[in-house]
Amino acid sequence: MKTRFIFFVSLFFLTIIFLFPNNVLAANDLTMDSVTFEPVQPLVNQTTKIIIKIKNIGSTVITNNLAVNNLAFSHNDFQPIVSSEAGSSINPSVNNPLTAGSYFTYTIVGKFLSAGTKTLVLKIDGANYLTESNEDNNIIMPKVDVLKAGDLIKLSNDSAIYKIDTDGKKHLYVNSPTFWSYHTGSWSALKLNGTNVYIQTISQTAFDSIPVGKNMVVKSGARLIKFQNSPQIYTVFGYNKLKLMTESRSLELYGIKWRDRLITIQNGFESDYLRSDADFVDSDGDGLADEDERNIYQTNPSKSDTDGDSYKDGIEVLNGYNPNGSGKL
Repeated sequence: MKTRFIFFVSLFFLTIIFLFPNNVLAANDLTMDSVTFEPVQPLVNQTTKIIIKIKNIGSTVITNNLAVNNLAFSHNDFQPIVSSEAGSSINPSVNNPLTAGSYFTYTIVGKFLSAGTKTLVLKIDGANYLTESNEDNNIIMPKVDVLKAGDLIKLSNDSAIYKIDTDGKKHLYVNSPTFWSYHTGSWSALKLNGTNVYIQTISQTAFDSIPVGKNMVVKSGARLIKFQNSPQIYTVFGYNKLKLMTESRSLELYGIKWRDRLITIQNGFESDYLRSDADFVDSDGDGLADEDERNIYQTNPSKSDTDGDSYKDGIEVLNGYNPNGSGKL
């Protein structure tokens, strides 16, 4: 009787081994090793790859693809994209086994729909097809900071500030006066058009992954400028175009304190601007180009004092005031 019992027990385990080769004594074990992002610094609506590195730390060879090509992932702000790069880097089978100690990757392709710090939850063998000796090491929860157009960034060891623009590139504010032609407040309470903004410090790796765009130029109408190697004075309009100004015209338009709003751009950045006097059209003679009144300040290009406060639109903008209402820009 004892011999028959041993025989039947042996036969039972042989059957298990034959039918379920990946579940023998739960000797299988997959673990999440690491997560990387391409690009390293994702931007909103930018195609991004999430690459998860996974290791077979079990003592058995895996020949079943159900567990390997089965990763659970959910995040409200991430929209998957159909891609040939998505899925597992290996599809285990009898002829292509995932041996003990070997790695594979699982790639998810998509885009983040909003900015901010995202905490992802990723689980290999999400449907629990594989019985494992440790089911608690199948989850990894990485965090990633997603940037959007308009965000300000810098490195921890450098004071230079960059703006992420709609082209997905980083654009340098070449000096402090250029930066403050857009922003108000203080470094600890920074505002843009009355809204709080923050400068985000990012890693060197993340910084290097963002392509470099053109330098930021002084905000149109917000300052008079001159270059370090020249006495000539200009007003900026139409983003980076320059109109030559005389001292008498500056006095006429902006008053006796016009020099307080004159900033100097250091040598080497002249090429960021374009001299274009003929393009400067100022129908109401308030010192603001018609295109800037329409596109930036929403003022009336046919009315020199849009808000009727007795100050011309141009002098209000140059001094940081709202030309189409009360308060600061």
